[in-house]
Amino acid sequence: MRSRAIALLTACALVLAGCSSLPRAGEVHEVNPSPTAEGDIGLTAQPPGEGDDPEKIVSGFLVASRAGLDDDFVVARQYLMDSAASEWNPLAQVRVYSDSQNTQISTIDSGAIRVTVGSLGSLSSSGVYTESANDAVITTDFSLAKNADGQWRIVSLEDGILFSEHLFDQLYVKSPLYFLSTDSSALVADLRWYPRKTFATNAVDGLLAGPSQWLAGGVHTAFPSGTSRAMAVDVTNGVATVDLSTEVLAASDAEQTLLATQLQRTLTASTDIQSVQITVAGAPLGADANADLSAYPFGSFSLSVLADGLPAQVSGGSAVPMIDNPALPEADLSDLAVGYDADQTQYAALANGGKDLMWIDTRGAFAYSLYSGELLIRPSFDAFGWVWTGETANSGSLVVLENDGAVAQLQAGWLGGVNVRDIAVSREGTRIVVVCDVGGEATVYVASITRDGQGVPTALGDPVTVGQRLADVTELAWIGPVTLVVLGKTAAGSETSLYSVEIGGPMSRIAAPYTGTIRLTAGRDESSITVLTDKGNAYGYDGGSWRSIATEVSAVAYPG
Repeated sequence: MRSRAIALLTACALVLAGCSSLPRAGEVHEVNPSPTAEGDIGLTAQPPGEGDDPEKIVSGFLVASRAGLDDDFVVARQYLMDSAASEWNPLAQVRVYSDSQNTQISTIDSGAIRVTVGSLGSLSSSGVYTESANDAVITTDFSLAKNADGQWRIVSLEDGILFSEHLFDQLYVKSPLYFLSTDSSALVADLRWYPRKTFATNAVDGLLAGPSQWLAGGVHTAFPSGTSRAMAVDVTNGVATVDLSTEVLAASDAEQTLLATQLQRTLTASTDIQSVQITVAGAPLGADANADLSAYPFGSFSLSVLADGLPAQVSGGSAVPMIDNPALPEADLSDLAVGYDADQTQYAALANGGKDLMWIDTRGAFAYSLYSGELLIRPSFDAFGWVWTGETANSGSLVVLENDGAVAQLQAGWLGGVNVRDIAVSREGTRIVVVCDVGGEATVYVASITRDGQGVPTALGDPVTVGQRLADVTELAWIGPVTLVVLGKTAAGSETSLYSVEIGGPMSRIAAPYTGTIRLTAGRDESSITVLTDKGNAYGYDGGSWRSIATEVSAVAYPG
């Protein structure tokens, strides 16, 4: 009852703080709130009451700490003994729990007050969000003692605060930080989450601090080392003014254009910011953010399939063969991959039961075995023309090949002793996502790709895990700068669904796949998702429903 009362008080505080009057007449209008606007909604915290018992002190502290982003946690610290108030760091971590659950407050044998609730995820002090496993539970203890006035106060607690999913969405904003690919030809998003009220300043600080550790090997920044922010970012009438330190002046004109582009794309991810003005010690920098860089380079491509054992493209509901080579059907091709060339003439596919990787050039009408193994992973093209594969029963490496037979063997100790189910290289070629079977459980890893000046892959970084709430994953594809579509389950025995999995954000369900789905591919967004059924039919996801695209095919692929 006590935890439900807390939730009710929180909701009432939010409503009372946000509404001065309620309309009782007039037309109904649809309103789309800005993702970063502060608005009038806020939480109002109450200080501790005279004679409150320990459980009431803890419950009051939880409510007050949720309102702390508005009052700098002044009221929340009133629930703490002076020493604890000075040491407690509320933004060291934010732990998020589901709206469908209530926090449980109890007194344990030691006399401490324990708060437990199922965990959805946590946010680090640098704004990095990590999902929790389905069975994860937040457990945090509070020790209390009476102060000089005989009032109970908290003397010991963990750093951080607890938010329900709804409050987290209201008070924090999704903020991609944009860094540069190795050759500076594309932007690469590093997803963070910041308090809504301080979003712009936090985002600039995050950009200047550099990418997440796992991503650092695949990207760089145009900001000179030591660049700092001179003052808080001012946002007025949609214009964000960012005053930087003089280190920026050491950058070349080209570098200044790139760093201006990084700043503009990062800050204009907010709909409240339309343009960015960069100054140095108050004087305009003069660099224009006009570098034409995409964060998700992907053109308009036709769907490729395997039809009658040959690569084909779908046109008008029919599969049109791209090559006439009688030897290919005999090779028993499967698991098609397509290159990024505009005419879609470069293909790779597994052959002979997955033992061979075939290179197919439809323009030159030739095909040959590029690599052989025991049982190879479904191939993936990158934007530099390399094809990625490796052994399904992996010993700690992936193989990267060019059409001339050049081979790069990239070591990845984190793959040692696992079975690899699927891989997919990101559109700009800086990241790879790998689905592994570890002891019968599916794990989704994302790692950075280090390249030399010619775009040759030279190393894989240590990975991070995403999609922790999924119990099983069979297929995946990229559908955005930080977003994957995944075919999987959230629990053993549950139905298979399609999920949107953000690298650095919470996952969400998209839809149930078409009945009998065994493969998927995708291009630019959710509307490009295409699945293949066990009956050889391809279906596209369109406006919340499935439509037939092609029949009698054995593979589906967009470039990648």
